[in-house]
Amino acid sequence: MKLKGVILVSALMTVARAAAVVACRAALIAIACTIAVAQTPNLAPITITLTGQSMIRSDVRETAPSAVPVIQELLKGDLVFTNFEATVAEKGETVSEGRGFLAPDGALDALRTMGFNLLSLANNHSFDLKATGIQNTLREVNLRKIVHAGTGNNVAEAVAPGYLHTPKGTIALIASASGLVAPGARATVDRSGVNELRVEAGDKENEATEDLPGAPENIPNPEDSQRILQSIREARQHADLVIVYQHNHVFGKHSFWTIFAERMQERLAPNDWLKKWTHAEVDAGADIIVMHGAPLLHGVEIYRGRPIFYDLGNFIYNLPPVLTAIDEPMTWESVVAYVQFQGKGLQSISFRPIVMNYVGEGQPDIHNAYTNNKFLDTRGLPSPARGTQAGYILQRLADLSQPFDTKLQITGDTAEIKLK
Repeated sequence: MKLKGVILVSALMTVARAAAVVACRAALIAIACTIAVAQTPNLAPITITLTGQSMIRSDVRETAPSAVPVIQELLKGDLVFTNFEATVAEKGETVSEGRGFLAPDGALDALRTMGFNLLSLANNHSFDLKATGIQNTLREVNLRKIVHAGTGNNVAEAVAPGYLHTPKGTIALIASASGLVAPGARATVDRSGVNELRVEAGDKENEATEDLPGAPENIPNPEDSQRILQSIREARQHADLVIVYQHNHVFGKHSFWTIFAERMQERLAPNDWLKKWTHAEVDAGADIIVMHGAPLLHGVEIYRGRPIFYDLGNFIYNLPPVLTAIDEPMTWESVVAYVQFQGKGLQSISFRPIVMNYVGEGQPDIHNAYTNNKFLDTRGLPSPARGTQAGYILQRLADLSQPFDTKLQITGDTAEIKLK
C-alpha cells in the first residue's frame, strides 16, 4: 500500500509540474502577444494637409474675421502644415532697412485657430528683425506649444526635428532655407538663426542675389547637406513619418529677382540640382518633401513611393504692392494638398485649388514696403477656387507634374494623383 501511495503522489506531482509548465507557457505567450500588440504600428489612415507659404502680417481673427471659417474649411486633417513666412515683432519693434515681413504674435494664434499644428520657421524672412526676431518667434511658438522646426538658438537646434505626436502616429519635421538668406542669419555653433542649406557654384556661393554667368552647376554645400541628411536619418528612428521642408530661392545661374522680373521660364520648375538633392533626402528617409519660395505652383514627383511637392506657392499672401517682381496672376492661385498614409504606405494625394484676393480693404501704400495697413492685412487671403478658374489651376498643376511622369485625374473642382 505504501508503494502505491508513493506512486500516486509522484504521479500527482508530475501532473502538477506539467500544469505549471503549461500555465507558464500560456503566461509567456500572453506577455509576448501584449508586447507584439504594443509594437504593432497603428494602421489607421492619417491625413496630412499641406499648404503654400503663409505670408501673414496680422491676427486675421481681428483684421478679417469672415475669412477664418472659409480657411478652416480648407484645412481638414490630422496634421496641417505651413511655413510661417514672417518674424514676430513685439509692440514698438520696427524695421527701417532690409526686409520687414513682421507679424504680431497674434498671427500665430490665428494660424492655430485656422487649424495649423505644424510650422516651418526656416525662410529668408526669419531674420527680418535679426536675432531679436528669431528669439521672439521661438519664444511665442514655444509658449503656444506649436510644433516647429528650422530655426534655433544654435545650429544643432535649428536642424533638429520637431515631433508632432498624434493618436495615429508621430510625425517629424526637418526644415531648411536656401538662397536670399541674409548675412548673419545662418545658425552656427554659437549663434541663433536659420538652418541654412548653402548652395555652391564652383568656388562661389550661389545666394540667388546676383547673376553668375558661366558658373559651374549648383551643388549643395557638403557640410550643410550632411547635417540635414543626418537629421533625417535621426528622425527616421523616432517617427512614423518624416516631412522635410525647404524654402528655396536658388534656381540656375540667374538671381532670383532677375528670374522673376524677366518672367523667365525657369521660374516654373525646379532646377536640376534641387531634383538630385530631394532624391537624396528621400534616400535618407524622408516620406514627404514640400517646398515654397518661388512663390509659384510647381509640379509633383513621386520618387520611390514618396511625394515631392516642388513648390506649393502661396496660401496667405499679404504681399506689399511695391514688390512687383513676385506679383503676377499665378502667384495668387495655388492648391491645398491632402496626403493620406496608412502605416508607411502612401494611399492617396488629392488637391483643392485656391485663389487669394488681389485687392484688400482700404487704400494701399504703393510707395512704402514697410507699411502694415488694412489693405495689406486683408489682401491675399485664400478661398476655394471654383468652376473654370479651378480647372485652369488644376490643369496647370497637371502640366507641371507631367515631366515627372505624375498623372492627375481632374474631377470637377478637385484632382487626385494616379498612384502606380
